[in-house]
Amino acid sequence: MSVRPTYGTMDQDSIEAARSVAAQWRERNGEHQGGVVLLWQGKAYGWKDSLRDPHAERPGAVAVDEAGNISLAEGGNDLAGAERWVAVHSAH
Repeated sequence: MSVRPTYGTMDQDSIEAARSVAAQWRERNGEHQGGVVLLWQGKAYGWKDSLRDPHAERPGAVAVDEAGNISLAEGGNDLAGAERWVAVHSAH
């Protein structure tokens, strides 16, 4: 896994929408603590215990952690998966 602290590609409205969708998912799925909620095209589709395995996600997938930090899967392709997670917004 590689996460680079670079920023870009999500505007403020997209960031807030991703956080909202992730928060709603967490409310409905309380058994999943910590980790990241995974989103594709604005909809939650899964959860992982940590930000890892970008190759298991499509480029463009979004991961939102419990603190509200957001990462975007980049590089690669739909078949082989993404190459890396890139931090696009820090909650701090």
